Amino acid sequence: MKSSLEKSHSKASNFKLTMICLLAAISFNAIFAGLALININKIIGIIIAIFGGVLSIFSYLLISRFTR
Repeated sequence: MKSSLEKSHSKASNFKLTMICLLAAISFNAIFAGLALININKIIGIIIAIFGGVLSIFSYLLISRFTR
């Protein structure tokens, strides 16, 4: 029988948290990439910024609901 500490630091739990944090980092950076692209191509820049914002909110919700 595994202790609660062993269960909370399992490979599956660590992988899930890593993927959620990776999504958060990529989507947060997409906001600024979209804002930078507005000068070059307005429509594509706005779409990328909005998509990054939505994914950032989604990843925040995933992080807040994550339990080990």
